Amino acid sequence: MLTLLSYGEALIDFLPADNALNSYYPMAGGAPANVAVAYAKLGGNSYFAGGISEDNFGDFLLGQLEHEKVNTKYVERIANANTAVVLVSLDDNGERSFNFYRHQSADTKYQATDIDNIDWQSIDIFHYCSNTLTSERMFDNTVYAINKASANHTLISFDVNLRLQLWDNVAQLVTRVTQAIRHSDLIKLSREEAEYLAGAMNMDYAQFTAHLLAIGPKLLLVSNGEGDVHAISRTFLLLLPVPRVTVVDTTAAGDSFIGGFLFSLSQQSQALSVGTALTNEQIITEAVMFAVKCGAHTCQQKGAFAALPDNNMFTF
Repeated sequence: MLTLLSYGEALIDFLPADNALNSYYPMAGGAPANVAVAYAKLGGNSYFAGGISEDNFGDFLLGQLEHEKVNTKYVERIANANTAVVLVSLDDNGERSFNFYRHQSADTKYQATDIDNIDWQSIDIFHYCSNTLTSERMFDNTVYAINKASANHTLISFDVNLRLQLWDNVAQLVTRVTQAIRHSDLIKLSREEAEYLAGAMNMDYAQFTAHLLAIGPKLLLVSNGEGDVHAISRTFLLLLPVPRVTVVDTTAAGDSFIGGFLFSLSQQSQALSVGTALTNEQIITEAVMFAVKCGAHTCQQKGAFAALPDNNMFTF
């Protein structure tokens, strides 16, 4: 079994108790933390690396990660910093909008010295998201972690996962995201994110995906809500359908998808290097079909950690 290290933020999602938004309840979340939990719940060996506050919410997050059997050896507890929180609103289709409260929060204070403490030779897959690119210091630290992973021949997985309101300077977004893509093996993004980045680069969707593959990654995964998932490499283009389900809450659906994909890839890569597996059409087809089941399962429940499936929880 390949070992996953998911790097970035753990935070508190405040989800609405009803459509009137009269009250909210806290749940553990944060995209990289969700991916670590998704991988662990499916039976994988996963670590989470990031800063977690010493406040009550931080205690809750750490306890939830450990409850889900995520190894927290590389978590750094941060004193005198709050836990980041996000208010999540849901429309009638379960789609989300966000209000983030993340100023100088614990997740933004993970340091290069913390990254040095990671045993990189024991990590097979390094996963991260763009929320650690949003300030100059976090961007520099993320690049440092990417370089550590690359030096140890670790597969690098990047979920673009754009949250524009988190950026100190949105004018830096395309440059930083492009640099991250250039040094990653696997890229996951939504069709909406692809169109946004393509427009910023004066390209159409086809030109944009071709450009990304030309600058480094082996594989692109492009989700599109209820539409087909595109799996695009230099040698194949797959259009794979997603299950039809009644959507309750799309929170963590993309994280469930990429966590499921990485788990399936890990399971199928025993006879191949994980990097080579990214170019194998049959392996990628099977991994995406497993991943869309994970994402669809998560959409049918509220929340993040609790809504992520294990192998016995699929409801279709």
